[in-house]
Amino acid sequence: MLLIVNGTIINPKSNQMETMDLLIHEGRIGLVGVNLIDFTNDLAGQNASDIEIIDAKGFYITPGFIDLHVHLREPGFENKETIYSGSRACAKGGYTSVVCMPNTKPALDNVETIEKLKKTIEEDSVISIYPTGAITVGIAGEVMSDHEALLQSGVVALSDDGRTTMNQDYMRNVFKVASAYNRPVMTHSEDHELTVNFKETIFPTEAESNIVERDIALCKEVGGILHVSHVSTKAAIDAIALGKAANIKLTCEAAPHHFALSDERVDMASNYSKVSPPIRSETDLKYLVEAIKKGVIDVIATDHAPHEKESKLGSYAAASFGISGIESAFSVSYQALVNSGEISLMHLIRMLTINAAQIARLKEVGSIEVGFFADLTIIDLDPEVIIDSATFISKGKNTPFNGYIGKGKVVMTIHHGKKVYQKN
Repeated sequence: MLLIVNGTIINPKSNQMETMDLLIHEGRIGLVGVNLIDFTNDLAGQNASDIEIIDAKGFYITPGFIDLHVHLREPGFENKETIYSGSRACAKGGYTSVVCMPNTKPALDNVETIEKLKKTIEEDSVISIYPTGAITVGIAGEVMSDHEALLQSGVVALSDDGRTTMNQDYMRNVFKVASAYNRPVMTHSEDHELTVNFKETIFPTEAESNIVERDIALCKEVGGILHVSHVSTKAAIDAIALGKAANIKLTCEAAPHHFALSDERVDMASNYSKVSPPIRSETDLKYLVEAIKKGVIDVIATDHAPHEKESKLGSYAAASFGISGIESAFSVSYQALVNSGEISLMHLIRMLTINAAQIARLKEVGSIEVGFFADLTIIDLDPEVIIDSATFISKGKNTPFNGYIGKGKVVMTIHHGKKVYQKN
């Protein structure tokens, strides 16, 4: 058994923030209350000395963070990341559940590949990892995968993330089939017919908003469930707000690099700033923060995209897209959104936990309540944190945040009652 005492528990599902104790038994939350140390003998049916006690005084205890958008690269790109290294990087960032994208090699476009990945996850991961199935074979956009078979295999969503599925009939089909299983379609919003002309520079905002508007219309047409990934522009946000007002089944996410960085805050010509969609203007950033404040944006997702050093060398056109972001996400988000006075701590934790659990239809996580899995993140809000990719557990050190001064850090991550990360 594990007993956490004196910590301030933040539970966004019940909107409670209170100093309490928490008893963990057999991987689940057994009891939440005050002065539980006085009752451990009765609760445990054993001596109190058999219970490990963690004193969390001065710290905050939240549900384990959940990320709907990570690239763990395995199978096929183990030089960039593996399930082993990626899951430990996630744990360091405070994440206990993540949804991994299907742009691997082979792509996650068939049941056999999904089952092999699940086996690797079971053997190598220290957290819960949920695969996403590919909309098209090889994420090439040319042939549809077997959507129903993938959903029956247990994928939590369907997506061609990394590319946009340009074929509208394929999108109609995937919306229809996924909806029958009450699962979202997660979209990468990039008009490839437009971006092909911008290989050596930042592609325009229309490349994103064109596809967001298209996918919202298609989702409405067939009654689907849409989750828009990594929103970055004012036009896309406006389209999403209108879709939500029309009661379309629609959610979206924002990444820390889009609400903490802009063309005025980072060198856009640097290969380490190259990401899809791009880091945008200061105007877009401020609009993004306002959308977070208003609840138009539902969750924070990192779009963790680790690369080996060589992938970020050479010309801008040749450099790979992506930022390794899961280990720095909390410090950046807390500084950019809470410490800056934009939103409350409760709002931030809600975006990192229960909202994501609901979108991915994850059960018994995202909340601190008796019977739920003991997936917990313990954070210290006091320290300043200077982001340094040399300290990353991830194989990917590719980040434009080096030197960024964040606030707050994860001191412990607990998954199913087991400590999977502890700050030294």
